[in-house]
Amino acid sequence: MYTLINGSQKNHLSNSRYFLDYISNYLDDYTTYDLMYSKFEDIINSVIKSNIIILAFPLYVDSPNSLTLKLLDYIYDNKIDLSNKKLYVIINCGFREGTHNITALNIIKNWANKVNINYSGSILIGAGEIVGKKSYSYITSIAISKLKKFSICIKDNKTSKDIITTMDLLTNKLYCMFANSSWTKRAKKNNLKKNDLLIQ
Repeated sequence: MYTLINGSQKNHLSNSRYFLDYISNYLDDYTTYDLMYSKFEDIINSVIKSNIIILAFPLYVDSPNSLTLKLLDYIYDNKIDLSNKKLYVIINCGFREGTHNITALNIIKNWANKVNINYSGSILIGAGEIVGKKSYSYITSIAISKLKKFSICIKDNKTSKDIITTMDLLTNKLYCMFANSSWTKRAKKNNLKKNDLLIQ
């Protein structure tokens, strides 16, 4: 049995949930929880019954976001026995390079060591906002292929090396152009102009 945990505040609309849903296509007998609206007691009950836990969250200032940290503290403070469990981790960030997620991953590895769970691998996704979006499939295919490889590792109950994805087909300049374009479109939907987004 698998327990999939989405640590994003955006719930089922988040990139973290997208990656969990993608992986779930390779699994059977799994339950997915969105931390924003799930009781920790329910998640822990599922974790105790599971062999494998898959934790996904967005990067916030080189760290897991506060919602994810709150769950990790809850498990540690309540001395939940995870000694016979395996942990896989998905971290996504808005930067082009997945390497920005390494510090957050080290935090998770340290926590895993303290609660005695078997850390079994990760995928660190750069440009999380566009990976998986059909309109960008021509530039995210490499990242998706790595996500597929990671999914198969989990299905086969194997330890994975830490996988890092970077938008190699986009230069920093092009990536910034894409990012700025999306913010401008979002501003327009909220009756704002491009200049309204600038720091005054």
